[in-house]
Amino acid sequence: MLSEVFTAGDHLPSDGAGFFDTGGFTQENQFLLSPQEPVFSFSGSDDSTPKTNSSDDANVMDERKRRRMISNRESARRSRMRKQKHLENLRNQMNRLKTNNREVANQLRVVNVHGKLVREENQRLRSESVMLQQKLWDIRQVLLVRQLHHQLLPSAWPCNNNVTSIYEQYPPSLIT
Repeated sequence: MLSEVFTAGDHLPSDGAGFFDTGGFTQENQFLLSPQEPVFSFSGSDDSTPKTNSSDDANVMDERKRRRMISNRESARRSRMRKQKHLENLRNQMNRLKTNNREVANQLRVVNVHGKLVREENQRLRSESVMLQQKLWDIRQVLLVRQLHHQLLPSAWPCNNNVTSIYEQYPPSLIT
């Protein structure tokens, strides 16, 4: 088995030759290792692979690995749930925006139709205004002619000063 035990007071040679040839660490000098590291012992055979000192260390490592795997699975599940919720929120937002877009497009169509009707009415009113202005101008011209005619008649024919004209008895109507 072990021919020599390396203790805390011993020093390794600079090439490290005596340490591995003599058997390495034992239970007596485990205090040199940190508490998280497994304890290794080396046999005198040519097989120089480290072996754990107890199966408890392997169980602890397996338990840690198992807990880490469970934690990673839970984290991945939460991440998938967040992603799914985010996608659902985006879909809902997209549906709301599409609905709003349709409503705004419908309102725009209504405003465009209303604007077209207003423009047509405005054009009709402009045409009517031009026609009425022309009629007003024509009526003014007729009135001016009648006024001139009335002013010229009595002075041109002095004998007609006492005679009431037809226009005075029946004044012409402005509406034709």
